[in-house]
Amino acid sequence: MRVLVTVVALLCGLLSAGAIDENDALISEDDICPRPPPVANGYVEHAVRYKCNKFYRLKSDGDVCGKPANPLNPVQRIIGGILDAKGSFPWQGRMVSWKNLTSGATLISDQWLLTTAKNIFLSHAENATLKDIVPTLKLFLGKKLVDIDQVILHPSHSTVDIGLIKLKSKVLVNEKVMPICLPQKDYVEVGRVGYVSGWGRNTNFVFTERLKYVMLPVADNDKCVEYYEGSTDPEKKKAKSPIGVQPILNQHTFCAGMTKFQEDTCYGDAGSAFAIHDEDDDTWYAAGILTFDKSCSVAEYGVYTKVPSILDWIQETMATN
Repeated sequence: MRVLVTVVALLCGLLSAGAIDENDALISEDDICPRPPPVANGYVEHAVRYKCNKFYRLKSDGDVCGKPANPLNPVQRIIGGILDAKGSFPWQGRMVSWKNLTSGATLISDQWLLTTAKNIFLSHAENATLKDIVPTLKLFLGKKLVDIDQVILHPSHSTVDIGLIKLKSKVLVNEKVMPICLPQKDYVEVGRVGYVSGWGRNTNFVFTERLKYVMLPVADNDKCVEYYEGSTDPEKKKAKSPIGVQPILNQHTFCAGMTKFQEDTCYGDAGSAFAIHDEDDDTWYAAGILTFDKSCSVAEYGVYTKVPSILDWIQETMATN
């Protein structure tokens, strides 16, 4: 008689939850260790240890994110940024509009990305609908083109410039493609350095074909508001952007300044994460999403949406769609 043992493949699920379907594997009795002989005045315990391949973990251990294969360190130093070390930003997506304009997107699960609402409407008329826009978008993770299922904009996207992209199918998590973690606390504090990657325009104002990154410090919010609006007093505020484009500044945003090397983000980097490394758990978190990418070493500050301030909306949207 042949003995069949069922092994559930979900024991070793992809690092992003639910990324593979249940599969039953059959093992014959020839593969099973024989029962050991009994022990006088005692008993034999059977122990089974499961080991998972790289980028997999036991399902009960929870999701894995923010664990790049080649993490950066503070010793390593976008417009004036440096080329990405391979595997350092596996959550970085690249979105291309129907007029071949590049923008960023950030993978936050095996099927969802964050970007800006403005990125979605890039090159489209103001009255364009998402139904018309989505088929025109191309989205790349690693070097692979992935299909978009739907786009959901933040209900207040005119002031909270954020949108969610759902993919038609879940991505295979590996060292080239892995989500960044959503923060459960606010990592934004003045002087703290974050890493921003992207394919935005370079010093020659052309889109780069290589992913680059830059290290930027969180700026004092009042100084940023005064820089762009003249005053923190609502009655004295006025548009004074040095580049003629006024960023959205409110309780959902924070600013990051240029480095002494004149490194900065630029057109096409919006939608990328302000990635913070938490040394306590050795994990990378998306503290913010770049929404104002037009500073380009001309203005002193880039502007980001705080992810913790929209976390409830993100989680609810992903859970209900």
